Amino acid sequence: MSDYNRSPIVNPIPTSILLIFFGIILVEAFLIFGFGGPLGKTETTIERLTLVQNYGVPPNLATWMFETGNFSIDYVSRFIVYPFINLSGLSVVFAAVLLLALGKMVGEFFSSFSVILIWLLSTFFAAFFYSISATDEQILVGSFPGVYGFVGAYTFVSWITLRLAEKKNQSQAFALIVTLMSVQLLFSFLFGTGELWIADFAGFVIGFVLSFFLSPGGIKTVLSILKN
Repeated sequence: MSDYNRSPIVNPIPTSILLIFFGIILVEAFLIFGFGGPLGKTETTIERLTLVQNYGVPPNLATWMFETGNFSIDYVSRFIVYPFINLSGLSVVFAAVLLLALGKMVGEFFSSFSVILIWLLSTFFAAFFYSISATDEQILVGSFPGVYGFVGAYTFVSWITLRLAEKKNQSQAFALIVTLMSVQLLFSFLFGTGELWIADFAGFVIGFVLSFFLSPGGIKTVLSILKN
């Protein structure tokens, strides 16, 4: 009987994270198995490029929308749909692994509603800032801005935890984002991956800032911790 009272060896991944995860996987499965099979034939590549063109966020899109006053669903939906479309299967694997790992830790601290909100607002505003800041012609797609939003939320949790424990070196909470951005900037310099890092960093900042308001107890509790 006592076995039923023991904590599970592996804590379940929050439902909100699984919903995002399956959304990403379903799009990739549609591309792989719906067009040419798992070996990746020409039809799969063409369809992926079509999705990028139809649902990606190009530079200057936000600026153009404000200048023309055109806020049709075809354009606004791009800021919500693009993180479910990735440039390759390898990108999906990396994004999915980080999503599950970070999402599990974030989901144990934030409510399911807050987790979904962090994902939606991080990806939305990351695309917005990319669209008004990027100078190249690369269309933004991919799950990483949302993943970086969870990096921001995880950084917030780590920082608050260190502060409550009265640790002197609270800057170690930011070690993950420093490492990730350093690697990304290095890859951008060596392999010419463009300015996608703008969206990723913006996602991190949005996720971190949102955590002040979406954490248990809200901004009042956070301010109380910081004052003490």
